[in-house]
Amino acid sequence: MVTRKVDTPRARDGAQTIHRTAALLREIAAARGGGASLNKLAAATGLASSTAHRMLQALVDEDLLAKDLANRAYRPGPLLYELGLAAAPRLDLRKLCQPSLQRLADASGDTAYLTIRSGGDALSLDRCEGSFPIKALPLDIGNRRPLGVGAGALAVLAALTPPEAEEAILANAARYPRYRLTAERVARELEASRTRGHAVSTGRFVARYRGVAVPLRGGDVPAASLAIVAISERLKPERQDRILALLAREATAIADLLACQPHPEPTGHW
Repeated sequence: MVTRKVDTPRARDGAQTIHRTAALLREIAAARGGGASLNKLAAATGLASSTAHRMLQALVDEDLLAKDLANRAYRPGPLLYELGLAAAPRLDLRKLCQPSLQRLADASGDTAYLTIRSGGDALSLDRCEGSFPIKALPLDIGNRRPLGVGAGALAVLAALTPPEAEEAILANAARYPRYRLTAERVARELEASRTRGHAVSTGRFVARYRGVAVPLRGGDVPAASLAIVAISERLKPERQDRILALLAREATAIADLLACQPHPEPTGHW
C-alpha cells in the first residue's frame, strides 16, 4: 500500500522558510564581500525587518553567516565555506576553461571572464587579466548578479531554453531596477542577443566598461558564457568583430572538451 504524503500548512511554511533563507544568502553573496545590512537585505528580499533579523540571527548562530560588529553588516560565515568544499561539482569547469581564458586575455589584452548560471543569478566563476595597462575589472571572482545584467550574464540567459529564460526574467523582475533595468528591457536585449548570436553590454552595469560575450554550449552542463570586458574606447564596433572571432574560437574549443567529459546531471547550479 502506498502512503500518500499530504501537503500540510506546516510543510508549506517550512518550504517558504527555506526559500527565504536562500534568498538572504544569495543577496549576501552578491554584496561583493562588503557585507549587507539588515535594512538592505529586508528590502531586497521583501521580508519584514523583524522576520529578516530573526532568520539572519539563526544563520549567524549556525555559523552560516558572520556579523561585523563594527558596521553590523552580514557576511558569509565559515560553515558556508566548508559546505562549499563538500559540494564541489564533478566537472571542474573553471579548470577546464582556464587555458581558454588565458588565451583570450593574451590575444585581446583585456579581461576575459567565465560566467555560469547559479539559480536565478549569473556567477563570475573565473577571470584572466590582459596586458593593457587600464584594466576593466567590474566583477571579482565569486560575484553574482541577476541573469541578464551585463554581457556575460545576458549570454548565460541566452544559453537557456526560452521557457527557462522567461522564468528567470520574471523571477528577477523586482531586482532589475537596482541595475537601471526592467524585465521588459532584459527580454528585448535577450531577443537581440539571440538574433546576433552574442551579447553586448554598453556600460549600464558599470560605467566606462563594455563587454562582449558568447554562450557556451556542449555537454550536459549548466548554462555558461565567455566574455571579454574592456574600457569603452577599446570595444568600439570596429574592434568587436575581432573580439567575437576570438570568443567563438575558444567557445568551440571548450565545447569540444566538454564533449569528451563524463556528463554530470544538469541542475542549474554549481
